[in-house]
Amino acid sequence: MANGIFSLIPEERLRDILKTLHECMELPIRLLDADGTELMRFGGGNRYCTLLIRHVFTDRECHELHRKGGERARELGEAYIFTCHANLNHISFPLIHQGELMASILIGPFLMDRPDSTLVAGILESHDLSPALALELYDELVTLPVIPPQRVNQLSRLVGHLLSPLMPDGRSALMLAREKLYQQSRINETIQMYKEQRLPASRNFLYEKEAALLTKVKIGNVQEAKALLNDLLGYVLFSEGGRIEAVRMRAIELATLLSRVSIEGGASAESTYTLNAQYLSRLSREQSIDEICRLLQEVVVDFMDAMFSNADKGNLHVRRALKYMAANYAQPITAASVAAELGLSPNYFSSLFRQTVGVSFREQLARIRVEESKQLLLSTDASLTDVAIAMGFSDQSSYCKLFKRIVGMTPGKFRN
Repeated sequence: MANGIFSLIPEERLRDILKTLHECMELPIRLLDADGTELMRFGGGNRYCTLLIRHVFTDRECHELHRKGGERARELGEAYIFTCHANLNHISFPLIHQGELMASILIGPFLMDRPDSTLVAGILESHDLSPALALELYDELVTLPVIPPQRVNQLSRLVGHLLSPLMPDGRSALMLAREKLYQQSRINETIQMYKEQRLPASRNFLYEKEAALLTKVKIGNVQEAKALLNDLLGYVLFSEGGRIEAVRMRAIELATLLSRVSIEGGASAESTYTLNAQYLSRLSREQSIDEICRLLQEVVVDFMDAMFSNADKGNLHVRRALKYMAANYAQPITAASVAAELGLSPNYFSSLFRQTVGVSFREQLARIRVEESKQLLLSTDASLTDVAIAMGFSDQSSYCKLFKRIVGMTPGKFRN
């Protein structure tokens, strides 16, 4: 297992982290393999344990206890605080990969309260110890560090924050936790904003939010789509009073809308219907509002991936191009200028773009501009000429022609 853990975390990096933790905590720290064998140690032993091992317990008993501490931490998936047979406290933190315990970090021993004679008396009663040894044990016991329970819990969390990201499984779990926390904070901010504005619950307002989200999905802007999703969820929670069934209903409706947009954007109908059925099933079963919100983020990302990665799922060039177009659509960009931005030849880029997205660069740029213009038409009184110029069109006439071809009606009719 030693080679296993060091193949996942470089030995020198792990050594440096544990040494730093030892110096900051002023507690002994050991790295143990899954069998409880010591791989690294920072900080010496203590005479209290030395006396007990010499006269009462054995090294093997301590070894087995430490091994079990690591295994129990693996089962919990987090730091495990336990008391050994010598009445001393330890923290065991698991390093897990694909469900398997690769190693554990053992911190301690320490006390969580000021020592008294009863700790030694308990050992004295269960073992035939001489009074002289009992006195010597007590003298050594009072030299051990005392860490209050609250600080022990804080140390446990600190160790988790430092060590979990080192493991492949831990990094993905940490990223998921951070994403969930970020989403929850953004949704809470949105709810508070709507409360302060004292907005009445409005079906039209909800539809406007949905339309804005679908626009970002259609043009492939992932980050803005996520932001608008959180805004929409915040409004739903605000207007529905946090009722989970109402949130679930809106989530299912939105997932269905997103699947249709994905198919219209070029995704495989068969795979999209299958994916949508899976998400609808999960949304129907989920009993946590936070998890419903998190699942909707997955829905947005997966359906956007299906739209823009149908021909070549791993094509980073086209992904970068779509991101660039979403950020710069109002500028006079061309296939040649975006190809130069990516370091590709114009002919190769144009061919790659059409193969991956399903339409030409020029057509996709027109769609992005038209979709973005919808929000300006609905939210402002700007003239059609001003809207056209703001969206990057050379004049009102070309804008209106493209709008009618893509949407099926003129911008003026759409606005009214």
